[in-house]
Amino acid sequence: MKITTISLYQVELPIIDGYQFAKGKRVDTADSTVVRIDTNAGLSGWGEATPLGPFYLAAYAAGVRTGIAALAPHLIGRDPLRLGELNAVMDRELKGHPYVKSPIDVACWDLLGQAAGLPVHALLGGRCQDSAPLYWSVTQGEPDTMRRMTAEARDKGYKIIQLKVGGDPVEDIARVQAGMADAQAGEIFLCDANTGWTRMEALEVARRTAELNYILEQPCALYGDCLAVRRRAPQAFKLDESLQSIEDVQRALHDDACDVACIKITKQGGLSKARLVRDLCAAQGIPMTVEDVWGGDVAAAAVGHLAISTPPECLLNTTDLNNYHSVHVARGMPEPLAGRLRVSDTPGLGIEVDEAALGEPHAVYP
Repeated sequence: MKITTISLYQVELPIIDGYQFAKGKRVDTADSTVVRIDTNAGLSGWGEATPLGPFYLAAYAAGVRTGIAALAPHLIGRDPLRLGELNAVMDRELKGHPYVKSPIDVACWDLLGQAAGLPVHALLGGRCQDSAPLYWSVTQGEPDTMRRMTAEARDKGYKIIQLKVGGDPVEDIARVQAGMADAQAGEIFLCDANTGWTRMEALEVARRTAELNYILEQPCALYGDCLAVRRRAPQAFKLDESLQSIEDVQRALHDDACDVACIKITKQGGLSKARLVRDLCAAQGIPMTVEDVWGGDVAAAAVGHLAISTPPECLLNTTDLNNYHSVHVARGMPEPLAGRLRVSDTPGLGIEVDEAALGEPHAVYP
């Protein structure tokens, strides 16, 4: 099998009610790049990359498309099923920029599953449970609004709630207290600062909410600051933005820097490397959130397959990213039901992309 064509589609994903997180950062529409890889065997694979604005991580939407333009000449004519070789080529021809490589890698996993007649999760280690636990993210806002949104998520069956903080510490303390005011037995709360606090601010919030049972997530931008807070705060601790490579994860495990790790497919450069990181954390008994930076239907499908093939004792939660949007471009995605995600056994990613919904390609290579 050989790659004959790589097509890029630009899709605007309006976020329902918008998404606000640390330091007033807000995204109302996500700029997604959907990738289609066609082969001489008549099979097509799909991938997607959606940076959450250029201010979140070292990634931006236009960079996905520009980076793939540079990579495409080195990929046309190669066997997409030889994933190790393909990733080696991408790493050789483009240093860094994992968010550019991720949709290509995911599309090739889709092709591998279709060629083998197996769902991607079977190739990532096999289905580990019937459904995976979901969390719902409550965007940063007024305390009463966050309390209401938490109640709405609870009514939909979500038992794991992520509260977005990372602004003024005094206001964030009120947000945490309001969001958890009606906490029920069996619920899990995460308070995610998305790198928005200084070390002192993080410790102030942690200490003044010590009576509440929640997981403190990525309070500071610098790994050293997060490690210092982790060692002094009373809460369980989760790292996200600090884990951008397998080397980052190895360092965090060595330093005992977290109780929970966040594995995002695009940050790692695709399913191939995300699987390695996932398996490393699982071998160390570290619970994980398995998700992506952001994305629509195609990204949500990839997340579902990685999550459902993760041992349940090491899967804290996953997410249904596409259900935060009002635009959909595919059918057959993993489905949320009563706070859990169900993933099909259809070969590949198991989705049927509506090309009419995608519109005309942004670019086609060659």
